[in-house]
Amino acid sequence: MIIKGEYDPKNNLRKVYPIGSININMKHFTVRTVTKANPFNPHKHEQEELWFILNGEAIYTEDGKKFKVEAGDLIQIKPWVEHGLSTDNLSSWICVG
Repeated sequence: MIIKGEYDPKNNLRKVYPIGSININMKHFTVRTVTKANPFNPHKHEQEELWFILNGEAIYTEDGKKFKVEAGDLIQIKPWVEHGLSTDNLSSWICVG
């Protein structure tokens, strides 16, 4: 699921992400970069993850469906959902899972 942040009307420098109650048993915190020559190929695993796109634009693949993502997007990935990221340029993201 791709979650778009919204600016807080009380503080426009703060972006809020309506995530509800996500509980993640964090096993890793990683900053990753994907390029055209180095895509993050689709895979799946038992743990839930959150990806925060830091820069660039990319194509997020989830169970074979493709979605355009950009800097500032938050992606929630459920366990055992196949997911990957590719781009024609360069994109970096934080992975917590």
